[in-house]
Amino acid sequence: MKKSWVSGLLLVCLLLAFFLVSACSREEKIEIKKEDGVTVVYNPKKPVPLQGVPSTLSLKEELVLGKTGNEEAMLLNPRAVEADQAGNIYVLDDKAVQIKVYDPQGNFIRAIGRGGQGPGEFQGPRGFYLTPQQSLAVCDSLSRQVVIFGLDGQFIRALPDKTRSFMEVKVKTEGDIIATQMVVGEEAREELIWFDSELKPLLTVASVQMAKYPVFNPFLPYIYFGFTADGNVLWGKTTEYVFNVVNAEGKIVRKIVKNYDPEILTQEDKDKKAKELFGEEGAPSEVTIEWSKYFPAFQDFVMDERGWLYVRPYTKEKVEKGVIYDVFDADGRYVARVVLPDRAIAIKYGKLYTIEEDAEGMRLVKRYALEWK
Repeated sequence: MKKSWVSGLLLVCLLLAFFLVSACSREEKIEIKKEDGVTVVYNPKKPVPLQGVPSTLSLKEELVLGKTGNEEAMLLNPRAVEADQAGNIYVLDDKAVQIKVYDPQGNFIRAIGRGGQGPGEFQGPRGFYLTPQQSLAVCDSLSRQVVIFGLDGQFIRALPDKTRSFMEVKVKTEGDIIATQMVVGEEAREELIWFDSELKPLLTVASVQMAKYPVFNPFLPYIYFGFTADGNVLWGKTTEYVFNVVNAEGKIVRKIVKNYDPEILTQEDKDKKAKELFGEEGAPSEVTIEWSKYFPAFQDFVMDERGWLYVRPYTKEKVEKGVIYDVFDADGRYVARVVLPDRAIAIKYGKLYTIEEDAEGMRLVKRYALEWK
């Protein structure tokens, strides 16, 4: 009788262990399915190391820009960073209203553009993009135009559109321009628009409602986008952990989905955000705040030239120093969770570029070497 009872208990334990292992295996598996002609990559909560795909990252600080040199080489308020394949670094300094260019060793080469309203000048640059045509496309939101410069600093042309308020601009290999724009009326929307090389709109890739007066959610949904290795557009909105890959016809050909536990928005979180936005006096009486239950899924992302995706999630997970990123390979598979020294401004050709404050409060550009194993 005793032997039978022990055997039964052993069988139950073995079955329980089997189901636990099976459950863990299912959770860690990446599933790729075809749904209505779209390839959907379903990723689990935790990264899945894949054979032949590097998943461990090491970093080494190489260079600091902006603190030394003559007045022209100093950075007053760096906002955006780009780098070319040769290692030259381009920094938008929005206080100097210029793009400053440095060689791979950090030596200042030249300044591109200046503040003003004439040819080759801009008023309120939000960002810029190093194009496949070896030029710089500057998104000047204040003057509502895209300004194009050669890498030598020569002004090429301006593409004005006074009907649009551009947020971010990128240029595809064939010259088409992809941009986000803000549309404000009874409601505020952010739109992702595909233009030709002359800034003629071809199609609306995405349109996301941000707010509808007088209701306001302090954690607005934003659109971020980049290019895959094969030249398609990848975009996502911050309130969903889903990324859509769109071809030139505007069709979604791939989706990247990640399972995650959303972070609950506590009263302390709400008070902190409200103070950050409205100060001690709080929101104006005519504004109705509508809080969501959770934080957005992610804050932003960057893509490297291989099409790897580095996503900065909203997470309360504590790290000693740095910023947590989820990393997806060019096929959209979740391969690593890493800690970077600060927010990634750009990742290009094996280098990470950040904008960090030093002990005196100076904002400096730093370059790190990335090594994946």
